[in-house]
Formats: sequence, structure tokens, C-alpha cells
Amino acid sequence: MGQAVLAVASEFPDVRLAACVARSPAVGGCPEGCAWMTPDRLLSGGGDPVPPETVVVDVSLAAGTARLLDWLERSPRALVSATTGLGGAEENRIAALAKRVPVLRAMNLSLGNAVACAMLRSVPEAARSLFEIDIIEHHHAAKRDAPSGTAIGWAALVKTGANRIHSIRSGTAAGTHRALFAGAGETLEIVHTVSDGSVFARGALRAARFLAGKPPGYYTLEQMLEPS
Repeated sequence: MGQAVLAVASEFPDVRLAACVARSPAVGGCPEGCAWMTPDRLLSGGGDPVPPETVVVDVSLAAGTARLLDWLERSPRALVSATTGLGGAEENRIAALAKRVPVLRAMNLSLGNAVACAMLRSVPEAARSLFEIDIIEHHHAAKRDAPSGTAIGWAALVKTGANRIHSIRSGTAAGTHRALFAGAGETLEIVHTVSDGSVFARGALRAARFLAGKPPGYYTLEQMLEPS
């Protein structure tokens, strides 16, 4: 994801990368004016290159997010958090951080997913009782968590149980999510398919731009679509 953000950063001339935190330097190096540091250096107090007004983007593993929260609780910065598979303790820590700085929590940073979530949220309550609703998600074979965070979020929006989520792990699919509404004599589907993982990187930078200067609070990607 970090490499993908670096690859599309030039599309956002009003956004400047202040620092890249990774175990090894980015291929080709960081852009001019961007500092690279290891997670250990950041956590040990070497975060000086990260100005207070910086928006931190975190798309890592659960253990990495927990370590990042250790630093953010000491040195609060605005946060775009898109790591999936977090436990309740980490989710509570993110919610607590949102009382001090702006936080945008999204399991999926693509704009298409934000639109799909808005559509699912708009399904009338009465209609949900007239359909059986299943969530089907397909990701590449190397994806570690199942079901995906996006699928869990979709299920929550339509108030269906986890037993109605079906996960497929095969091939190299970047990610497809399908909400299937099956009724008497008719079906309705809402489908979101990602064919290029760079959409998540663009979403990360759009989210960071949206969050900059916002007051403390817990924000969603859907709010980014609302008129300013």
C-alpha cells in the first residue's frame, strides 16, 4: 500500500508526503522532502519529521496498528485508519483518539465502496425484512483475514448476521463485494469490483486531504462525498 501511495502521489499536487514509515526504504526512494524511518525509530521518539499538522495514513497489520497507537496516544496526529482485522481493544483506542484529533476509520478506502455503503444504508428497513440478504466477497489467495472488513461493514449496514457472509480466497482478485437481496420471484444485487489496487491509494490520499484541518471527531469515507 505504501508503494501504491508513492506511485499515485503526483496526482495530488496539493498533498505533500512528510514521512514514510516502513521496515525498509521504498523502492526508488521517497520523494524530495519526505523522510523515511523504521517503525522502531518512530516509536523510540524519532518522529520529529512528522509535523503536528500531519495526517497519518495506516494500512498495516493489526500488530502494527497497535504499535502505531502507542505513539499516537503520546503524540496525537490526525489519522486515516484502514487496517482490517482489529480487535475490540484497538477499535476502542481509535475511538478514544478521535476525541483528541480527527480520525477517519474505513475498512475500504475506495470511493466506489463509499458509494456502495451509502446505497446499502439507504435500503428501507421494511425492505430488509422482505429479502434474504447475503454478502459474498472474493479476494486473492494471499489475503489473511476472512471475512474481509468491508464485508463485515456491509453486513452491519443491512443488519444481517455473520453467518450470511461468504468468503472466497482464490487467484489474484483485488477485491469484489456483492450484496445479494433474494426475495419472492426477484433478486437485487449491489456489486463493487476493484480491478486495480491503486484505487485504495488514491482513496487514502483523498481521505487525508479531507481530514486535514478538521476538528476532532470520528469520520467516515461516506462523509467525504457530502457537499462541503
